[in-house]
Amino acid sequence: MGRLALLLLRLRFEGISILPKDIYFTMNIFDGIIHEVKAHVENNKKFRPHKTFHPRETLTWPTSQRNEIVLLPDLAIELGSPDDASVSFLNWTQDNALIHDGQITIIGPDLNDTDKKKLPFGKVVMLEVSGFDEKNAFDRNRELFLSKFDISLKGFMIKSASQYMAEWCRISKKAVQNNFSLGILGDALIKQLKKFDYVKSVEIVFITSSNDDVNALFDMGNRTVRTISAMSKMVNEMRYDCTECEYQDVCNDADELKALRRSLFE
Repeated sequence: MGRLALLLLRLRFEGISILPKDIYFTMNIFDGIIHEVKAHVENNKKFRPHKTFHPRETLTWPTSQRNEIVLLPDLAIELGSPDDASVSFLNWTQDNALIHDGQITIIGPDLNDTDKKKLPFGKVVMLEVSGFDEKNAFDRNRELFLSKFDISLKGFMIKSASQYMAEWCRISKKAVQNNFSLGILGDALIKQLKKFDYVKSVEIVFITSSNDDVNALFDMGNRTVRTISAMSKMVNEMRYDCTECEYQDVCNDADELKALRRSLFE
C-alpha cells in the first residue's frame, strides 16, 4: 500500500476526514450515461408517440396525506407493476449545458392517452448539482433518491417494488378523470428536488411505450448505481484490494474512478 493510502488510514483512525485536492472526483462522472439516455430518447422519438414540454407555472394538483393509498376498487392504471418492465434511476452532473431545466419528455402514452390498465414505466431524473465531493456524494445521492417518497399527490401512490431499480405506481380513477398526468407527476418531483440547495436544474424522462424500451434503460441505470457504490466503497473502506472488489468493471470503465483508485495507491 502506498504512502498516501497509509496516510489516509491514519487520518481516519484519528477521526479526520480529508483527502488531497487532486483526488477529488469530478461531478461529470455520469455525463457519458446522461448522453446515452438522451440518445435513447431521441432514437425512440423517431418511432414512438412522444412529447417534450415545460409544465405551466400555474400547474397545480391537490396534495394528500403522506403515503396515499389507492385500493384496487379505485384503481385506474398501474405503472411499472410486477407484470411489466420498470426501471427508475437518477444521475447528476455539474455541466449545466447537459440539463434542460424543467423539461419533461414522455415517450409513449400519457395516462389519459391509453385505455390500458397497466403500462411499463421508465423514469430517468437528470440533475445539475453543485458542491458534491467524494465525501458527500453517496449520502446526497440517497437523499435525492428518497425524495420521491415525499411527494403527496391526491390519487397517486408509490408501492414498494422488490425488483432492483424498479418503481411501481398506482393512479386512482378519480385522478385520471380529473386529468392527472405524467406532467403533473414530473412537475411535483422537480419542485421537490429543488428544495435541496445543491440542485440547480432538473430534467425528467418518462417512458411508457413498451417493455423493451423501458428495459433498454436498465444497463444505464445499473452502471449509475454501481458507480456511486464503487466510489463510496473506495473512499470509506479501509482496504483497497481491487482483485476482490465487486466493482472492478465500473472502475475500469470510468476515468474518474480510475484516477481516484490510482491516487489511493500512490
